[in-house]
Amino acid sequence: MAELTVVSKVIPIRNKELTKDKLIKAVGKVMADVGFQQVGVNLVAREAGVDKKLIYRYFNGLTDLVAAYGQTIDFWPSAEELLGPDREAIRNMAPHELMSLFFKRYLRAILSRPHTLEILAWEAIERNDLTRGLEEVRARTALEFFELMEHDPPEDVDLTALVIIMAGAVNFLAVRSRIHRNLGGIDLQSEAGWERIEKTVDQLMEGILK
Repeated sequence: MAELTVVSKVIPIRNKELTKDKLIKAVGKVMADVGFQQVGVNLVAREAGVDKKLIYRYFNGLTDLVAAYGQTIDFWPSAEELLGPDREAIRNMAPHELMSLFFKRYLRAILSRPHTLEILAWEAIERNDLTRGLEEVRARTALEFFELMEHDPPEDVDLTALVIIMAGAVNFLAVRSRIHRNLGGIDLQSEAGWERIEKTVDQLMEGILK
Protein backbone atom coordinates (compact mmCIF):
# COMPACT_ATOMS: atom_id res chain seq x y z
CA MET A 1 0.00 0.00 0.00
CA ALA A 2 1.44 3.35 -1.05
CA GLU A 3 2.18 5.86 1.69
CA LEU A 4 0.18 9.07 1.71
CA THR A 5 2.16 12.28 1.35
CA VAL A 6 0.88 15.07 3.58
CA VAL A 7 1.33 18.50 2.05
CA SER A 8 1.55 21.27 4.61
CA LYS A 9 -0.72 24.26 4.06
CA VAL A 10 1.38 26.40 6.38
CA ILE A 11 3.34 29.04 4.48
CA PRO A 12 6.90 29.40 5.81
CA ILE A 13 7.34 32.68 7.68
CA ARG A 14 10.20 33.78 5.42
CA ASN A 15 8.12 33.23 2.28
CA LYS A 16 5.22 35.11 3.83
CA GLU A 17 7.39 38.10 4.69
CA LEU A 18 9.01 38.12 1.26
CA THR A 19 5.59 38.09 -0.39
CA LYS A 20 4.30 40.88 1.84
CA ASP A 21 7.38 42.94 0.98
CA LYS A 22 6.80 42.34 -2.74
CA LEU A 23 3.20 43.50 -2.42
CA ILE A 24 4.13 46.61 -0.44
CA LYS A 25 6.74 47.63 -3.00
CA ALA A 26 4.38 46.80 -5.86
CA VAL A 27 1.52 48.94 -4.58
CA GLY A 28 3.87 51.92 -4.29
CA LYS A 29 5.02 51.53 -7.88
CA VAL A 30 1.51 51.02 -9.22
CA MET A 31 0.17 54.09 -7.39
CA ALA A 32 3.07 56.14 -8.76
CA ASP A 33 2.34 54.87 -12.28
CA VAL A 34 -1.46 55.07 -12.50
CA GLY A 35 -2.72 57.06 -9.51
CA PHE A 36 -5.33 56.29 -6.90
CA GLN A 37 -8.38 55.92 -9.14
CA GLN A 38 -6.81 53.24 -11.33
CA VAL A 39 -4.87 51.23 -8.74
CA GLY A 40 -6.44 47.86 -7.98
CA VAL A 41 -5.63 44.43 -6.61
CA ASN A 42 -5.18 42.94 -10.09
CA LEU A 43 -2.55 45.50 -11.11
CA VAL A 44 -0.73 45.23 -7.79
CA ALA A 45 -0.71 41.43 -7.82
CA ARG A 46 0.57 41.40 -11.41
CA GLU A 47 3.35 43.84 -10.54
CA ALA A 48 4.34 41.74 -7.52
CA GLY A 49 4.06 38.48 -9.43
CA VAL A 50 1.76 36.84 -6.89
CA ASP A 51 -1.88 35.76 -6.61
CA LYS A 52 -4.22 38.62 -5.75
CA LYS A 53 -5.77 36.48 -3.02
CA LEU A 54 -2.63 37.10 -0.97
CA ILE A 55 -3.48 40.80 -0.75
CA TYR A 56 -6.60 39.86 1.20
CA ARG A 57 -4.85 37.14 3.18
CA TYR A 58 -2.00 39.32 4.37
CA PHE A 59 -3.52 42.82 4.34
CA ASN A 60 -7.32 42.38 4.35
CA GLY A 61 -7.48 44.28 1.08
CA LEU A 62 -6.06 47.21 -0.83
CA THR A 63 -6.69 49.91 1.78
CA ASP A 64 -4.59 48.19 4.44
CA LEU A 65 -1.89 47.38 1.88
CA VAL A 66 -1.60 51.05 0.95
CA ALA A 67 -1.49 51.95 4.64
CA ALA A 68 1.36 49.45 5.09
CA TYR A 69 3.23 51.07 2.21
CA GLY A 70 2.72 54.46 3.86
CA GLN A 71 4.57 53.19 6.92
CA THR A 72 7.70 52.30 4.94
CA ILE A 73 10.83 54.39 4.68
CA ASP A 74 10.59 53.98 0.91
CA PHE A 75 7.51 56.20 0.88
CA TRP A 76 8.07 58.70 3.66
CA PRO A 77 11.04 59.82 5.76
CA SER A 78 10.80 58.97 9.42
CA ALA A 79 11.26 61.54 12.16
CA GLU A 80 14.57 59.83 12.90
CA GLU A 81 15.76 60.44 9.35
CA LEU A 82 14.78 64.10 9.46
CA LEU A 83 16.27 64.63 12.90
CA GLY A 84 19.55 62.90 12.16
CA PRO A 85 22.07 62.26 14.94
CA ASP A 86 21.84 65.78 16.40
CA ARG A 87 18.58 65.47 18.34
CA GLU A 88 19.82 67.39 21.39
CA ALA A 89 21.22 70.20 19.28
CA ILE A 90 17.87 70.49 17.53
CA ARG A 91 16.07 70.62 20.89
CA ASN A 92 18.03 73.77 21.76
CA MET A 93 17.35 75.53 18.48
CA ALA A 94 15.29 78.69 18.25
CA PRO A 95 11.92 78.18 16.48
CA HIS A 96 13.08 79.75 13.22
CA GLU A 97 16.17 77.53 13.10
CA LEU A 98 14.21 74.36 13.84
CA MET A 99 11.49 75.14 11.30
CA SER A 100 14.03 75.96 8.63
CA LEU A 101 15.96 72.77 9.29
CA PHE A 102 12.80 70.67 9.10
CA PHE A 103 11.68 71.99 5.73
CA LYS A 104 15.14 71.79 4.19
CA ARG A 105 15.59 68.18 5.31
CA TYR A 106 12.03 67.37 4.32
CA LEU A 107 12.65 68.78 0.85
CA ARG A 108 15.80 66.73 0.35
CA ALA A 109 14.08 63.61 1.68
CA ILE A 110 11.17 63.66 -0.76
CA LEU A 111 13.41 64.63 -3.68
CA SER A 112 15.28 61.37 -3.11
CA ARG A 113 12.04 59.35 -3.43
CA PRO A 114 10.81 59.33 -7.06
CA HIS A 115 7.72 57.22 -6.36
CA THR A 116 6.74 59.56 -3.54
CA LEU A 117 6.89 62.56 -5.86
CA GLU A 118 4.64 60.80 -8.36
CA ILE A 119 2.18 59.87 -5.61
CA LEU A 120 2.12 63.46 -4.33
CA ALA A 121 1.37 64.62 -7.85
CA TRP A 122 -1.60 62.24 -8.06
CA GLU A 123 -2.80 63.40 -4.63
CA ALA A 124 -3.15 66.92 -5.97
CA ILE A 125 -6.02 65.80 -8.23
CA GLU A 126 -7.41 62.73 -6.43
CA ARG A 127 -8.57 62.06 -2.89
CA ASN A 128 -10.14 58.95 -1.41
CA ASP A 129 -9.67 56.46 1.44
CA LEU A 130 -6.29 55.44 0.04
CA THR A 131 -4.90 58.98 0.09
CA ARG A 132 -6.21 59.60 3.59
CA GLY A 133 -4.16 56.70 4.91
CA LEU A 134 -1.00 58.22 3.46
CA GLU A 135 -1.81 61.67 4.85
CA GLU A 136 -1.87 60.35 8.40
CA VAL A 137 1.72 59.10 8.37
CA ARG A 138 2.96 62.45 7.08
CA ALA A 139 1.21 64.39 9.81
CA ARG A 140 2.58 62.03 12.45
CA THR A 141 6.17 62.46 11.23
CA ALA A 142 5.92 66.25 11.36
CA LEU A 143 4.43 66.17 14.86
CA GLU A 144 7.25 63.94 16.13
CA PHE A 145 9.80 66.39 14.76
CA PHE A 146 8.16 69.51 16.15
CA GLU A 147 7.76 67.95 19.60
CA LEU A 148 11.41 68.95 20.08
CA MET A 149 10.54 72.64 19.84
CA GLU A 150 11.12 73.80 23.39
CA HIS A 151 11.04 77.54 22.67
CA ASP A 152 7.69 79.10 21.86
CA PRO A 153 7.28 80.97 18.55
CA PRO A 154 6.05 84.59 18.63
CA GLU A 155 2.46 84.82 19.90
CA ASP A 156 1.23 86.56 16.75
CA VAL A 157 2.37 83.71 14.47
CA ASP A 158 -0.15 81.06 13.44
CA LEU A 159 2.26 78.12 13.46
CA THR A 160 -0.23 75.67 11.97
CA ALA A 161 -0.95 77.95 9.02
CA LEU A 162 2.78 78.52 8.53
CA VAL A 163 3.51 74.78 8.44
CA ILE A 164 0.71 74.19 5.93
CA ILE A 165 1.93 76.97 3.64
CA MET A 166 5.54 75.80 3.79
CA ALA A 167 4.66 72.14 3.26
CA GLY A 168 2.51 73.08 0.28
CA ALA A 169 5.30 75.15 -1.22
CA VAL A 170 7.92 72.44 -0.73
CA ASN A 171 5.63 69.77 -2.19
CA PHE A 172 4.83 71.95 -5.19
CA LEU A 173 8.46 72.66 -6.01
CA ALA A 174 9.55 69.06 -5.52
CA VAL A 175 6.71 67.70 -7.67
CA ARG A 176 7.27 70.28 -10.41
CA SER A 177 10.94 69.40 -10.57
CA ARG A 178 9.96 66.01 -12.04
CA ILE A 179 8.95 67.57 -15.36
CA HIS A 180 10.15 71.21 -15.24
CA ARG A 181 13.86 71.83 -15.07
CA ASN A 182 13.47 75.59 -14.85
CA LEU A 183 10.84 77.44 -12.84
CA GLY A 184 10.95 81.22 -12.65
CA GLY A 185 14.62 81.22 -13.57
CA ILE A 186 15.63 78.68 -10.91
CA ASP A 187 17.06 75.37 -12.05
CA LEU A 188 15.14 72.78 -10.03
CA GLN A 189 17.35 69.95 -11.23
CA SER A 190 20.63 71.41 -10.03
CA GLU A 191 22.25 71.67 -6.62
CA ALA A 192 22.69 75.42 -7.09
CA GLY A 193 18.96 75.81 -7.67
CA TRP A 194 17.99 73.95 -4.53
CA GLU A 195 20.55 75.88 -2.51
CA ARG A 196 18.80 79.08 -3.59
CA ILE A 197 15.50 77.64 -2.35
CA GLU A 198 17.04 76.58 0.96
CA LYS A 199 18.61 79.98 1.54
CA THR A 200 15.23 81.60 1.01
CA VAL A 201 13.61 79.14 3.44
CA ASP A 202 16.15 80.29 6.04
CA GLN A 203 15.29 83.94 5.37
CA LEU A 204 11.54 83.33 5.50
CA MET A 205 11.67 81.46 8.80
CA GLU A 206 13.96 84.02 10.37
CA GLY A 207 11.79 86.90 9.22
CA ILE A 208 8.59 85.33 10.51
CA LEU A 209 9.69 83.54 13.67
CA LYS A 210 12.71 85.37 15.05
